[in-house]
Amino acid sequence: MSDPKLEITTGDRTIVTPLRPGLTRIGAPGSRGVHVEIEGAAGELHVWDEPPKVVRVRGDDALIVDGDMVEEGDLAGGTVFAWCGAKFRFEAPAAVLEEIVEEAPAPRPQVAVASRPAPVALPSSAPPPPAPPAPSGPTEAVHGDRVQLDGAELVAWRRMAAGMLVELNLAEKRATKRWQSAVMEREWDPDAAARDILTSSGDATSDPRFLERAGRLERDLLMASFQRGVKGASRRARGAARNTTAFLVANVIAIACYSAIILALLILARVKYDWSLDGIIDRMVDAVTPGLLAAPTSLLTALLDLLPALR
Repeated sequence: MSDPKLEITTGDRTIVTPLRPGLTRIGAPGSRGVHVEIEGAAGELHVWDEPPKVVRVRGDDALIVDGDMVEEGDLAGGTVFAWCGAKFRFEAPAAVLEEIVEEAPAPRPQVAVASRPAPVALPSSAPPPPAPPAPSGPTEAVHGDRVQLDGAELVAWRRMAAGMLVELNLAEKRATKRWQSAVMEREWDPDAAARDILTSSGDATSDPRFLERAGRLERDLLMASFQRGVKGASRRARGAARNTTAFLVANVIAIACYSAIILALLILARVKYDWSLDGIIDRMVDAVTPGLLAAPTSLLTALLDLLPALR
């Protein structure tokens, strides 16, 4: 099987270029990451090879596929589309047919089958056979009752779903690394990344972890207004005040408990062993302040002696 190709006609010039595996980017000359350059283009087209599809990513020029103006369209062999004054023709890969010779099956042995007995007619008074039970589980109507997304809602869902798959490590590894490198090289395209990740990840969106993460994300977005602005600042201040008050109360209670324990031990030593800290405290005071107590006393005596002379 050969590679798909694009036949591009601009003015009197026609070229045929093979598509790259996965994504081929078409845009203006000199644009970052563009694989096929079109003179005078203002915007960018993405052409995917599996499944074949063309998507207008940027630009005001209309994308016309088989005469219809669209944002994206499926491609088949011979599909013609126009964009920015250029005409494109998609050439699907030619399939190689091989003749497969099958051996004729061996004849099956003939087995004699006994004839079935003739059915016995039931009397008219016999009750009819019971009806088969109804199948359990959801019916087709329940499965078919789904909300159809289109336009901006579908684009937003694809972007969010692709991001959550990468966050939960449910996305295909090569697609994840490819678009992480594109972000680092500033070639980020959210729609192309979402399409590539969702396509390569199969049915990963049916994983229970995906639905659980979607619920938590919805809750966080619902409560986001309470976490920012004046309300969020006042809420954080109240939380900090509560934490500070709780810290102080806890320390006061701890110090009171320690003091009560020490006081109980001192009372027990005084009652049972006739031992007190008074003597120790007195000796410490006498050792530290004998001169300090004597100096004020001598000064007071000198002043009293001077009083008669001053009169």
